[in-house]
Amino acid sequence: MHERTVDLLLPLDRRRDAPDGLTQQIYAQLRAAILSGRLRAGDRLPPTRDLAKQLGVARLTVSTAYEWLRAEGYVYGRVGAGTYVAPVFGESRPAVEAEAEAEDAAPQRAHRAAHGPSATDAIDHAVDGIRRAVDGPITLSAWARRIAAISLNGAGNPPPAPYDFRPSAGAADAFPWARWRKVVGWPDPADRGAGRLAEAREHAFQAGQWDALLGPYEARAAIAAWLRRSRAVRCEAEHVLIAGSVQQILALLARLLVEPGQRLLIEDPSYVGFHAAFLAEGALLHGVPVDESGLRADLLPDPANADARAAEAAPRLAVVTPSHQYPTGVTLSLDRRLQLLDWARRARVLLVEDDYDGDLRLEGQPLEALRGLDDRDQVIYLGTFSKALYPAMRLGYAVLPHWLIEPVARARAASDRHPTWHDAIAVARFIEAGELERHLARMRRLYRARRDALSAALHAELGDVLRVGPAEAGIHLLARLPDGTDDVALAARAREAGIAFTPFSPHYRTAARPGLLLGFGALDEDRLREGMRLLAPLVRQAVPAQDAWPSANVRSPAVTATGSVFSAGGSVQL
Repeated sequence: MHERTVDLLLPLDRRRDAPDGLTQQIYAQLRAAILSGRLRAGDRLPPTRDLAKQLGVARLTVSTAYEWLRAEGYVYGRVGAGTYVAPVFGESRPAVEAEAEAEDAAPQRAHRAAHGPSATDAIDHAVDGIRRAVDGPITLSAWARRIAAISLNGAGNPPPAPYDFRPSAGAADAFPWARWRKVVGWPDPADRGAGRLAEAREHAFQAGQWDALLGPYEARAAIAAWLRRSRAVRCEAEHVLIAGSVQQILALLARLLVEPGQRLLIEDPSYVGFHAAFLAEGALLHGVPVDESGLRADLLPDPANADARAAEAAPRLAVVTPSHQYPTGVTLSLDRRLQLLDWARRARVLLVEDDYDGDLRLEGQPLEALRGLDDRDQVIYLGTFSKALYPAMRLGYAVLPHWLIEPVARARAASDRHPTWHDAIAVARFIEAGELERHLARMRRLYRARRDALSAALHAELGDVLRVGPAEAGIHLLARLPDGTDDVALAARAREAGIAFTPFSPHYRTAARPGLLLGFGALDEDRLREGMRLLAPLVRQAVPAQDAWPSANVRSPAVTATGSVFSAGGSVQL
């Protein structure tokens, strides 16, 4: 391979209020240069000392950006030989494509130069473009018209905030990069035989005609074995589908299983992010209430009802989060899990179990996954590694019923025949070495301490105003506000003060209730306490005085950590 040393132009935003720090800017620009073809396989990056001098930044700043790129496989290095762009990026893109992308990016660059990057602006621009196209000279499909009307709230990456309480933000700084590099052990790209050996190894693992479309067999086998051990999920390697994200899997399932006008059963409240995949296919969302024991199974449509059974709009799918209901944090009780499975069997409905953070159980023994209780092959189990590992690890997986494997593989072939499996194989090796379970044990201890710090801070600062929900799993908790409080406006004011959290009320389909969804993953204990001290006066200003909770119901910090948003008498409800 021909190795070239390159000069790099990396303009940096050095303003005090710049949206991203210098390390993040250097990492993002180098990554973009590799993906766009500006930097190609074999290009040697400047030594960290030289680039730091050229940019006028600390050498550690450049070294950290290089470490991030190396951990994600964009570059590799040999001691004393420098840092190089990985061989996988050897194919350059057509010039026409690059020029078109440059034209599209010009207005965004001008906006960034004046105001800094904005994910919301980019999303709004894309939506406006679709809506203009609907009325353009060529009529777009009904699918395109449907997505033009779908809210993209929550999509994209919002500008960072000094106090990041978003439920999705984890402790990326706690990831064991050194162990990851040692265990993953990517072969030296300079070794010409390494690629052939890796290819031969993968072909040896492919056991069926659909394996190349569902994911590397090595990764699927490792994930299946881990799920059987940790979540009691009934699965084998052939049941596992690997994708870039859970959202990709949901979009695939929606196309296969939803017809326009059909009802999709969801929890109410629920995670609004996955709604778009089903709304795009014309689904009609039907919310089922949630209480302190999870989904109200007694309020599911009665399959014995002749009208419901004959209706063309009868549901085929129900999406649930039984292990850690999002956003309330409650756990679906065992008796309701059994009721739900029995109802699904009688109603001929396929259950989609989103176990988005079931591997981060902070208190007690986790209940068996629905897929573990399922003896009729009627549950699709979904999971992701973005919380267990680090946010940039965009790798989702599904455990499919046996009868759905071929339809999913055929759908994959129609849309994405050559997905990238780099991250999947890396995760497989991390699992096989036992490092994933060691890492999760460390993260549970870390998140447990952070949860307790946040809970104690909430009690100290806002114990008479908020009611804190259960936080027995995951990296967020719900703090309920008195009815009548505008949590969306409160979130906007907090953003202006450098505090990011997610309002609770938009997650409802009907009878919305206000609250704060507070993540405790991204901030250490001191920052959690400091952030709560800054947020407290904003919350008090937003809550009408007469709507504060009775002081007699204030919980102690110890109880608040695993308490409930439901009062003993049931007066405080979701």
